[in-house]
Amino acid sequence: MGFRFLQLGKISSVDYKKSTARVEFDDTPGIISKPLKVLTDHTNTERNYSMPSIGENAVCIFLPHAPSMGFILGSYSSEKNLPEDSGKMKYIIFPDGTKIKYNFETHLLEIDCVGDVYIKGANNVNISSKNIVITTDKLTINSKATSIIGTSLNIDATTTAKEVEVTKLTTPKGDIDLHKHKDAENRLTTVPI
Repeated sequence: MGFRFLQLGKISSVDYKKSTARVEFDDTPGIISKPLKVLTDHTNTERNYSMPSIGENAVCIFLPHAPSMGFILGSYSSEKNLPEDSGKMKYIIFPDGTKIKYNFETHLLEIDCVGDVYIKGANNVNISSKNIVITTDKLTINSKATSIIGTSLNIDATTTAKEVEVTKLTTPKGDIDLHKHKDAENRLTTVPI
């Protein structure tokens, strides 16, 4: 068989540190390639990193002047691994089940992580929407200073003022220190409960 620029096969092993993988070609079962570079979008100041998994379909290209030197161009779907969700959408599903999906028709962005989510901003992190709903068993805000700016604040809970441990509460009508109020003779009242 003569030299072929393009070959199909399956990933047999992956070197994550070197960004290479070996391939067993469909037309030569049992013969494993040398380590092949996995192509990616960017490798300079902007960098992408995504490695194939063992057993994944692979399309490989080889250089005519150096037949042993090749690259893995990417993968392709077969009848055995057609996508469960299809249509006008783009998504990534990770091996542990974590999913990031965007639907171009409904304009819905979904992020479903099976582990923790960590978002860090060097300066500001801004979230803007018409309506924001946070559903959780417990909400902790760890901040040196907290500001809530709005025309109204509704708290529907059984929490008493005594359980809200703040040293200063600022309102448009003035500050409330240690959750104590002053009566008509400027004497501190008891903590509201």
